[in-house]
Amino acid sequence: MAMRPFGDAPLFFHTVVCAILYTMIYWNADLAAKIRCTRQEMETLPPYIDHLLEVSKTIRTMGIRPTADQFASEKDSFLRYGLLLVSEGMAGELLEEILSVLLYVSDLQGIGFLRQCVTAEAILSIANGEDEDTLLRKLLPYCGIDEALTAMTKRKSEHAD
Repeated sequence: MAMRPFGDAPLFFHTVVCAILYTMIYWNADLAAKIRCTRQEMETLPPYIDHLLEVSKTIRTMGIRPTADQFASEKDSFLRYGLLLVSEGMAGELLEEILSVLLYVSDLQGIGFLRQCVTAEAILSIANGEDEDTLLRKLLPYCGIDEALTAMTKRKSEHAD
């Protein structure tokens, strides 16, 4: 019998990889079920993305202060909480972990949950100091490929003029 230098390591790694892939597929199926919404509901995303772009633009021009007052008028509590975290200096993996937990424990489904996902992406972009074009490119895919492609084509033609 041939001696295996690592014993059953390949079998062990294969088992671990299969378990991880199974977990990822299960999680993604769960996420897909939670995020599912109608075409009409998805059509409400572009105006919301415009709102997020305006918030980002305001923060880029006026700055962000570590006070609750700056975001008191914001109706979206997820966005308001995320911006407060950014104003306190949260960024990177720590901010991403906090937003992930908030999404994980969210009771929302459908368009409400999809909006929270879009908002989380916007908060991370704001924390990273990304410009409007980058933020838009990150958020438009949540509207679906047709809407994203139409919006990007329109922006390209507007900038060409």
